[in-house]
Amino acid sequence: MGKKITGRAENETGGNTRYEIDNNKTVSRPEAVKMVKQGKLPGYHAVKVDGKEYLRANPDNRKGNNIDEQKLL
Repeated sequence: MGKKITGRAENETGGNTRYEIDNNKTVSRPEAVKMVKQGKLPGYHAVKVDGKEYLRANPDNRKGNNIDEQKLL
């Protein structure tokens, strides 16, 4: 199973600037992207948004984890 990663700080547009890994280590966005590219964070990949790279979880088959399966209120 992969590590649990949570966004911990946001910039003015809502993008994550820091990530917490497994509830014990906080790293900058560039450091987290570097870790993903080095294969140190299985289950995640980097995406580029407005010229900056961010983390995203890899897609999976869990229905409750997919946007198209979420119920609108």
